[in-house]
Amino acid sequence: MRVISTAPVRVQAKFFFEGEKKFFVKGVTYGPFAPDKDGHHFGTPEKARADLAMMRETGINLVRIYYVPPRWFLDACAEHGIRCLISIPWAEHVEFLNQRKIRREIEQTVVAAVTAHKGHPAVFGFLVGNEIPSHMVRWLGPRRVTEFLESLIYMAKRANPDVLYSYASFPPTEYLLPQNVDFLTFNVYLHRRGDFQRYLARLQNLAEDRPLILGEFGMDTIRHPEEEQEDMLSWHIEDVVRGGLAGTIIYAWTDEWFRGGQEILDWAFGLVTRERQPKKALHAVKKLFGGEKPLAERVPLEKYPRVSVVVCSYNGGKTLSHCLHALDRVDYPDYEIVFVDDGSTDNSQEVVAAWEQSREKRRTQGAKLPDFQNIRQQNMGLSYARNAGAAAATGEVIAYTDSDCMADPDWLYYLVGTLLSGDYAGVGGPNVSPPAQDWIQACVAAAPGGPSHVLLTDVVAEHIPGCNMAFHRWAFDQVGGFDPDYRKAGDDVDFCWRLQQGGQVIAFSPAAVVWHYRRFTLQAFRKQQEGYGEAESMLRFKHLVFFGPTGTAKWKGQIYGAPRFTWLVNSPLIYHGVFGEGLFQSIYPTPRSEVANYLASLEWVLLTAFVAVLSIGFPELRIVPYLMFGGTFLVALSYMLQARLEPQFDSVLARLLVAFLAFTQPLVRGWTRYFTWLKYKRTPENVIRARETELEEKHATGGTASFEFWNEEGHGRERLLAEATRMLEEEGWSYSIDTGWKTWDLQIYGSFWWMVRLRSVTEYHGGPKCLTRATLRLRTSGVTMLLNFLVISGLLYQQVFTTGIPWWELGAYAGFLGFLAYRGRRLKRRAADLLVVAARHAGLASVRKKNAP
Repeated sequence: MRVISTAPVRVQAKFFFEGEKKFFVKGVTYGPFAPDKDGHHFGTPEKARADLAMMRETGINLVRIYYVPPRWFLDACAEHGIRCLISIPWAEHVEFLNQRKIRREIEQTVVAAVTAHKGHPAVFGFLVGNEIPSHMVRWLGPRRVTEFLESLIYMAKRANPDVLYSYASFPPTEYLLPQNVDFLTFNVYLHRRGDFQRYLARLQNLAEDRPLILGEFGMDTIRHPEEEQEDMLSWHIEDVVRGGLAGTIIYAWTDEWFRGGQEILDWAFGLVTRERQPKKALHAVKKLFGGEKPLAERVPLEKYPRVSVVVCSYNGGKTLSHCLHALDRVDYPDYEIVFVDDGSTDNSQEVVAAWEQSREKRRTQGAKLPDFQNIRQQNMGLSYARNAGAAAATGEVIAYTDSDCMADPDWLYYLVGTLLSGDYAGVGGPNVSPPAQDWIQACVAAAPGGPSHVLLTDVVAEHIPGCNMAFHRWAFDQVGGFDPDYRKAGDDVDFCWRLQQGGQVIAFSPAAVVWHYRRFTLQAFRKQQEGYGEAESMLRFKHLVFFGPTGTAKWKGQIYGAPRFTWLVNSPLIYHGVFGEGLFQSIYPTPRSEVANYLASLEWVLLTAFVAVLSIGFPELRIVPYLMFGGTFLVALSYMLQARLEPQFDSVLARLLVAFLAFTQPLVRGWTRYFTWLKYKRTPENVIRARETELEEKHATGGTASFEFWNEEGHGRERLLAEATRMLEEEGWSYSIDTGWKTWDLQIYGSFWWMVRLRSVTEYHGGPKCLTRATLRLRTSGVTMLLNFLVISGLLYQQVFTTGIPWWELGAYAGFLGFLAYRGRRLKRRAADLLVVAARHAGLASVRKKNAP
């Protein structure tokens, strides 16, 4: 007889673990039965043991019960290797929050229940409530009910911290999502498979990085034939596994059921009859739940394409060993590991050598290990390394993770399963922080700005992070790989946007988990945010339509990295249905407040500082900068209150550090964003001063604003733009190309002050004869406009509130304007010269307007 493990089941991201092995919940509900003389609803010990023996043979490892059991029942479960999930009954149907006596009775009931059998190995966990009626929640208020459930869980954990806690919700109260539960439990009865699959995807996203189980699911065999019950439970279990849930509980074990003081005879949900005779569904469940390798834990995929896992690293030796050993343990039949060392100067290669030695030892012991490639190159940047890995890959699917990530053993199973489940070009999954090593790392993990996915729907992603993504090779080739311009970050965002602009769809697999170490120190976190700020600046030039006026990305979807469903600010919307009777009462999180984004931005802080300086001369304005800074402070305070810190590191000091990080993170990103703009979008002065050697003293068109080029062989603007781009690149200019969202073709950057925009159009004049028109327009930069605004504001202040503007200040400003005009005219003339030479190389002849056809 299998005796239950004494080790408690624990939670790791989306799954349960018993020791080092995953614990997939294969459960049934049991009872309640008519009470005995002691008031217990579990029948006789003999009948219970007989039922438990049948359950064990079926492969069931957990029973959900609806009353706190007597000791003998838990002992019997332990003897048969079955754990108990205990629902604590209390008066959910009455107005429990508005009556202090009832509330205290509920609290006492919960504490007494969790302490009654404290330490018993058969106890899996407790449900502190079950299906509070939706009309009662609406009456009392969802926020108050949620906070009450959280308080019950808090008290229960204090009384018995060694087991798991949850609340059993159902579709009419989908929005009851206590944030301190260890896992989410939903009772769902959906008999149409498509509806069931879609709702599972929604629930998985509501669960975020916690396990999700179904607390009840079944079919009545009085109103439905047994064959239908058998078929439904089969696809139910398969969809639960493929959907990445941590398990399911079938309602119910037997048709015998006692409720409301009487035997229930007009319902028959059991896998066995009241007389314990097996129904057809029992055999289907046994096939999926039983055996050494139950199908319920790994439903086979239709096919297993070869996967190449590419790991790119630059000085990632500190965590590289954990990454490689985790990849060796991935449970997938056909994959390889491609490691790209992007010019590391640390001990990365020593780590790889030690890992390969351990692999040889395991291989001699009969272990089947994936193929491995070790690619070493000069430091060329992240995108170049990703492309190098893809070039060496032999798989039909290319998957990416980072050297500071540890893949879950089922990572590829879920990634590939989701990728093949629809017409998808790519797929990604969540990245979850492993347990922090100290309170600093815990605060960094809870701070804003970490890598996260963005979802358009419950199954379609707008963005997937580079540490957890996979693509069909044809999709990778279609967009031409990663853009080498992105050396540190932003490559994954650019790749996803280009893929979607090409009409492709990216999926999201919530169970394809990788453990991603967050930065270990505050300095490393700062450098990470600087890298993200640099990437945002570069992305903005290429994908301007996706960015707001402050330079931050405008996501269409929901960002799943920040705290969700906060009741403090930005409250979610809840659809209750007419008169609160909706069968599916859904919660809709509102997107992050645009006001909060602006209040936390660098631009707002600089404006606050400007107003503070201005208020020195205007005493009546002195309160304004304090109010403006107060708004910024409130955003950081709100994040501090919402942040999910690991309990062992959750302290006042840790919360204050989170607030500090929430305040400084957007400032660091914004500062780097602007300096990257100034650094990369400038052409060196020696390039602008240089002359086109092929050009005579004055080119044929004479002007610098509009041009006309003639060709009688059908060559038009496409050749002109290609040659102009080649020359800009060859000479060392800084420029941007239209990505489909602009009204210009090329934007040429000069100094801090000016840029030039090139537009073109081709007219066809019979046969191959064509005339190409082009214009160059000078545009001021943001620095130019800002500096002029500040100077003019200062001059106006002196004119209105002092004795006037000194003549030398006006002269200095006039000289500055003359300097700007000279630099702009010189840049435009230089761009005109380059355009004329590019036209000659393209075979287009410059013409004056009077000679045009």
